[in-house]
Amino acid sequence: MPDRNSPSDRIVEQLQEEIRSLETRLEEVHLYTHVLLEIARALNASLDTRVIASNIISAISALVAVEKASVCLCVDLGKSIEVIGLFDSATPYPKFPPNYDFSSIRKIMGEEKTVYYPQHDEGPWGLVCCLPLLSAQRKIGCINIHSIRQPEITQSQMEFLETLAGYAASALHNALLYALVQRDSITDGLTEVYNYRYFQRRLREQISLCQRRQPHSSLGLLILDVDNFKNFNDRYGHQFGDTVLKTVVKVLATHLREEDILARYGGEEFVLLVPEATDETITTVSEKVRNLIQFTRIENPDTEEEVSITVSIGATLWRLEDTVTSLIARADNALYRAKNTGRNQSVLE
Repeated sequence: MPDRNSPSDRIVEQLQEEIRSLETRLEEVHLYTHVLLEIARALNASLDTRVIASNIISAISALVAVEKASVCLCVDLGKSIEVIGLFDSATPYPKFPPNYDFSSIRKIMGEEKTVYYPQHDEGPWGLVCCLPLLSAQRKIGCINIHSIRQPEITQSQMEFLETLAGYAASALHNALLYALVQRDSITDGLTEVYNYRYFQRRLREQISLCQRRQPHSSLGLLILDVDNFKNFNDRYGHQFGDTVLKTVVKVLATHLREEDILARYGGEEFVLLVPEATDETITTVSEKVRNLIQFTRIENPDTEEEVSITVSIGATLWRLEDTVTSLIARADNALYRAKNTGRNQSVLE
């Protein structure tokens, strides 16, 4: 009877064990590769950063027993952080604790290296692991695991997470670029308010809405023109003229309702759409805007002279028979009257 404990048999058994181990490892690698491909498809299927963040957290949770996690974006060149994804297995409506301290996360993102704390004891929203999201051009943000329901994150899981972070950074980078292109397509480059093309689109939408809801809906339109704007350019230079336009926008933006739509109409003219306006409210808005601007002063950096500015305003309300053209023409005619009867006034027509 052959001796099963012979050196050759032991070698065979050892080789068979190694083969089984390699097969198991190969199955894991195959599974991880398949999962990563599915994750890559999911991440690149959307250009909404919050949808991408949700997919990131779902991918992490499929591999690691995550209890709490978050996805953050760098804002203002890394000076602040925006949370775009938050997960807490205990509730569908998770929230960070009030006055949450992001300094540790900000520091890790600055160092651009994954950090793992096996002996995590900083409370439920501390940090178990932080994976910075990096692209060739910039720091995108980070993935944070705050607590887990398993003893530790294994080496193979960590490798998976770091690969996932690479896919996530690419997906978020593309989404942010898309958002930037979208914003630039509807925004005036100098003043950063909406441009003429976007205003025309929104005006058509608002008129269509009024037509469907009438007589229970209304719309006000203001056209504002900076008085004697050419004089600012001629006397102080075009850069100062740009400052005047930016100042007008800044004053208006801080005193408008969220639903009001401000756009640059062209040159030194701006338009303001005021949904659900009446004769009284549109007059009140016009006078409020005019007064705010006439008491605004801009310092000329060359002479330290304080320069005052004023605007003339033409205002009107949508009427049932109005088209885009007729509504703008009536507001424009009101502006013409305001400018030709002394400037620094508003006229409702």
